[in-house]
Amino acid sequence: MRPLPRFLAAVLLLVALAPAGCGRNKAGLLLVPTGIRPAPETWPGGMTGSVYFYSDRDPGLALPPFPPTRVELFLGGVSVAVDSLAPDSRDYHFTGLAAGTYSMVVRSSAFLPVSRGGLPVRDGVLDAGSTVLTLNESAVNHAVYIVGTMPGFAFLDLQMGTTQCNQDTVGIHTYPGDFAMPTDIPAGTYRLKFVDDDQNTYDGNLIGWGGSPAETLVTPLASQPTVHGSGPSTDLVVRFAQTGQYAFRLDARRQRFSIALIPPAPTAGARR
Repeated sequence: MRPLPRFLAAVLLLVALAPAGCGRNKAGLLLVPTGIRPAPETWPGGMTGSVYFYSDRDPGLALPPFPPTRVELFLGGVSVAVDSLAPDSRDYHFTGLAAGTYSMVVRSSAFLPVSRGGLPVRDGVLDAGSTVLTLNESAVNHAVYIVGTMPGFAFLDLQMGTTQCNQDTVGIHTYPGDFAMPTDIPAGTYRLKFVDDDQNTYDGNLIGWGGSPAETLVTPLASQPTVHGSGPSTDLVVRFAQTGQYAFRLDARRQRFSIALIPPAPTAGARR
């Protein structure tokens, strides 16, 4: 073996003898290429688009409030982001997306879900355009009854059909209707629900559109959000501000309801 040059042997000796606090373990200025880049704190990609609700029976779905809608993004089959649309907006926005080809699922309870794929995201914001949801009529096209603790709206009245709503437009249910005459409701606080499953509903366990019994709502009520559920834990609690006959309206597509006092009919001989 050939001996090392004198200057190289001296350098190696100094390195070997250098103590641990003299810079041996400190980061130097020399960058050694490894082929691995650190992940950025935020990814530069994004996606935006709009959701439209199509129903050939009701063009009013083009106006707010819009049905509750959830847009979910997937990358490689894994859910990576979710956006829940506001009632007054049809637009969704995603930021901080890594580069890749995404798929999307758009859902709203009264509509058929839509899946889309092949959505490429790079360094900018992708405009994914419009997604159209079609009304799932089987989800909302059925009889609805007003059932509650108000006089004339008991479970027995459901069985007699005297609290059944009209459905002139699929998914929109109104009372009073063809099968139910208006009934006086004394001022007071009551529990109630828009029952849409009379086969499985029984007294004390109503199935249909309600809310949170922890909150007492006061009439008149206009376009209030509602949730579907069963049992007392999802009953509505409503205080009827004055005695009278009330009109009820449920829009199952938008998941909203209204309750308003029916104005009294003018008496005979009243001045116009």
